[in-house]
Amino acid sequence: MGMPPMATAVPEIIVMTKGKKDLYRTREGHNEPLRRGILSGKRKYITSRIAEVLLILTIFLFAGCLPQPHAASQSTPVVAQHQASQGIYESCSPGDAICLQDLKAIAAAGFTVVVNYNQLYATAAQELTYANEAHRLGLQIIWGMSSSHFWNSASIQPEYKDLAATCACTTNTAFTEYVVNLVKKLPATWGYYIGDEVAAENHAAFKAFADRVKQADPTHPRLFVAGENASTMGSNVKPFADTAEVIGADIYPIGTSDPISSVGKIASALQSIADQNGTQSAITLQAFSWGEYPKDTWVCPKFPSCAQFPTGEEMRLMRNLAVTNSKARLLLWYSYFDITRSDNPTGHMNDLIKVIHSPVPERAG
Repeated sequence: MGMPPMATAVPEIIVMTKGKKDLYRTREGHNEPLRRGILSGKRKYITSRIAEVLLILTIFLFAGCLPQPHAASQSTPVVAQHQASQGIYESCSPGDAICLQDLKAIAAAGFTVVVNYNQLYATAAQELTYANEAHRLGLQIIWGMSSSHFWNSASIQPEYKDLAATCACTTNTAFTEYVVNLVKKLPATWGYYIGDEVAAENHAAFKAFADRVKQADPTHPRLFVAGENASTMGSNVKPFADTAEVIGADIYPIGTSDPISSVGKIASALQSIADQNGTQSAITLQAFSWGEYPKDTWVCPKFPSCAQFPTGEEMRLMRNLAVTNSKARLLLWYSYFDITRSDNPTGHMNDLIKVIHSPVPERAG
């Protein structure tokens, strides 16, 4: 898709911004997209933006200090880059200058794909500028179309009014086709992120939307991701195996009662479902603290103090368990947004960069 080749010892990396349910889609009680850094008031917003700019600068400096891929130890076999693409979730409006700066930081860190939950909160011209910049940097976009507005609202145009301004659409079907037709021929397009943790009872309505995306672009893959844990073991994604060419699971055990080893078991279960349905698999791994989501008090008994941010070693172990127990096409990290608003954005991002550049074990089988 026009991306520059990478050294074979470093797996391909993908960047996505995955917001959590209400948080990433809209600010609670307001019909408008969440803007990164708007936590509670202007002061925190400004502070977060300053911290993010500093983080971007740090990424450029740190990435330049990484050892070259060929320096990897021969005792740890690595997977060829086409077998496992890694990435991270992002959330910003393409019309914001910081969003274009994020692309530069993401590319500098070593990622090669970006999925942005707030992708469509911009004009058509801004979307094309964003895509052109991504392509220039060697990044591909998995276009964020996972909002339930696409399949569970009477009219989607008011939600994406800036983009709809040049559509002349009167139906949700027409708007869906407009978005796909706008981007399907762009060299930066990887595919479409069509669904995120959709409940099984919504399968029929969701599949009708997924089919419309496929009809508008039969060439690029669709990606669907469900939330899984040690008790569900793929049961949430299974009903949606007929809606996408790539089906995935997000697995976030750190801070919960699930052992980190559950990542491997869930990855194996996911791969079995994908194999049975003739699809490919994707896995989203944890690069955030559950403590950043105050409503999720169920996570652990002494929440939020018990919900720590994964260490570099824990992220590496999760990555290795995912790789050795699946044939995942994508390994995604959640999330750039959570790292930038964490208590130690520089440290956590540096840990993640080290992981994505570390040798990858061979897959079983």
